[in-house]
Amino acid sequence: MPTPAILLLIATLLPLAGFVVLLFVGKRMGNPLAGYVGTAVMVACFVCSIWAMIDWYGGGTWPAGGLGTGSWGFGKAPINLPLRWLPIGTTGHPSGIGQEIPGWLDVSIFVDSLSIAMFAMVTLVATLVHIFSIEYMSEDGRYPRFFAYLCLFTFSMLGLVLGGTLLHILIFWELVGFCSYLLIGFWHEKKTANNAAIKAFIVNRVGDVGLLIGLGILLHQIGNLAFPHLWLLLGRAGTGHGILLSDGTIFTSGWLTIMGIGLIVGAIGKSAQFPLHVWLADAMEGPTPVSALIHAATMVAAGVYLLGRIFPILTPDAKMFIAVIGVITLSMGALIAIVQTDIKKVLAFSTMSQLGYMMLAMGVGSWVGGLFHLISHAFFKALLFLGAGSVIRAAHHEQEMPEFGGLLTRLPVTAFMFLIGVLAISGVGFGKVGLSGYYSKNLILANAGAFADLAIRLGHSRFYLLLYTIPVAVTFLTPFYMMRCWMLTFWGEPRKPALYENARENPVMWGPLALLAIVALLSGRSMGVQELLDASVLENNQYCRQFDPGFSGFDTAWPPISSELKGADSLAADAATTLQLVQPRGHGGFWGFTVGIVLAFGLYYRGLGMAETIVRIPPVRWLRSWLLDRMYFDELYFGVFVATISGLATVCAWLDAWVLEPVVNGIPTFTRRLARVTGWFDNQLVDGAVLGVAIVAGRAGEAARAPQTGRIRGYVTLLIGAFALAIMAAVIVALAR
Repeated sequence: MPTPAILLLIATLLPLAGFVVLLFVGKRMGNPLAGYVGTAVMVACFVCSIWAMIDWYGGGTWPAGGLGTGSWGFGKAPINLPLRWLPIGTTGHPSGIGQEIPGWLDVSIFVDSLSIAMFAMVTLVATLVHIFSIEYMSEDGRYPRFFAYLCLFTFSMLGLVLGGTLLHILIFWELVGFCSYLLIGFWHEKKTANNAAIKAFIVNRVGDVGLLIGLGILLHQIGNLAFPHLWLLLGRAGTGHGILLSDGTIFTSGWLTIMGIGLIVGAIGKSAQFPLHVWLADAMEGPTPVSALIHAATMVAAGVYLLGRIFPILTPDAKMFIAVIGVITLSMGALIAIVQTDIKKVLAFSTMSQLGYMMLAMGVGSWVGGLFHLISHAFFKALLFLGAGSVIRAAHHEQEMPEFGGLLTRLPVTAFMFLIGVLAISGVGFGKVGLSGYYSKNLILANAGAFADLAIRLGHSRFYLLLYTIPVAVTFLTPFYMMRCWMLTFWGEPRKPALYENARENPVMWGPLALLAIVALLSGRSMGVQELLDASVLENNQYCRQFDPGFSGFDTAWPPISSELKGADSLAADAATTLQLVQPRGHGGFWGFTVGIVLAFGLYYRGLGMAETIVRIPPVRWLRSWLLDRMYFDELYFGVFVATISGLATVCAWLDAWVLEPVVNGIPTFTRRLARVTGWFDNQLVDGAVLGVAIVAGRAGEAARAPQTGRIRGYVTLLIGAFALAIMAAVIVALAR
């Protein structure tokens, strides 16, 4: 097994070992030893990930034979190590189509530059969250259990990233959902935390229904779930035409689209996209380090990562579906974040909006842009959440921003680090210099703009332009609500003097914040993230071209319209044009962050006074109420689904209590009463009649037995008497005539 695969496998299994140790002996370790053990495990994971990255850049070779032959490494080819797991087959396809291990569904280890980048990001963020949690959770009575859950959560996400088949990903996909349930509801004594955990679990199961439908269609059509084989078999799905499979059957474009949308629905649930976004804000009921891990490196990232892996098998209609969903989500998240007063909920809806950008990127063909933003977002969002955790801890778990104010002088390090996160998510940058969000977000906007421009020039609807103009408009909103968050928390006069006087920074928390701030500053241009993703495209294309020289499923082009540029079988636009169009230019970014930041600073410079005056205007007040209540989606879903199901349950309960239960319980009651009547009839009538007959018969028998003395002379005398009486009767009758 190549060294990077061994190292990433070790990095995946270490958190599982940490979970087992903490589960069984963590309580004996107590506080803070249990936290040190969990953190040491994560540090070891991060070291393994960086070691694997170094080895990956060096490259290597492995024995010939099967898929994945020749060289592996940066810009060369991925590592694919399948392991048979479940037997699969039908009469029509006894071994599946194009499987590497005939007759079996595989789990596998799959390593490419995307895997390397994801492992480095997840393990770094998880390590810093563990370090932060040592102090943040120090007063919690379930301290060891918290770190055990964090280890299991990290293991689940790393296992998902390491997988090379949809079956493998599905297993860890569900484990990620289970861990999120445990951590969101960690403070289960709070009803709100319990409800939030249940809500997240149920909404994600709704999305998983779509995921299972997509998997079912794939199994039915080709009996194969391994990524390299899916890319080879279905890599021309981007043309919008059906695909002739090697067994002679046709995987029609309609079924390809349904399959793709099913898989996308699973990603929509996991990454909190419209209309399955309603769980994300409630998930803030969990401890703040959990929020950082969920929003930065694990659960919500899983949906975008899945789309990155299935990108070549998505049809133009499926990609357009996710692009539209992304635009709706990024707009909703930004609008709702503007009016939130809970610091964690502002960040939650910010996550929702940024994930919308990633989904849009996948929809318009910007594979590198979407995953680049996923990684850069992880760093500055972890910074923002841990910064919020520092504020909440200093404020004795107060989360309402109107209660803050003036904390810049009490929490100067946190305020400065938080401001770097605000600038990074706002996409601050000039020319070729900027924070991480500047590069990744502008790359998405560049691709979206090129997509819309090409579509319109080819005669398509001008509505394609909305896929560009709406995200650009939201770039004005993001810096506004993030700077509002910073101003209400750190600027101005204290609005609650007691809270201000008692607020203290904890130096233990500075380290994670400082390191994340450095990464947020450098990851856009100086850490090679985009280069790794570009290399991943090259690696996977070359990998598949060993068997299909025309494969180009990972090219960062615009599949819904590129075929019109170079023919029906082409998936990529001209390379020179593509390179020109994807360069991160301004796209309103400068004006976006400038206007947004300046407006927020001016509006909240003197606190809440000016904003409260504006809110008194009726239309603004109505709009604010609508946004503050999250556009009433919770109420809508409650009325449509929860109330309907509750009403149906009430009707069923009434039927059970007043119809079914009386019938069911009435049958034995009726039987008992019928038995009593039958018993009475038997005792009083039948038995009486039988007894009467018996008495009469007895007496008749006694009367009949009375003359029977047993003496012969008595019988002769009786016979003579009877004979005499008969003669007398005959004489009388004769005389009477």
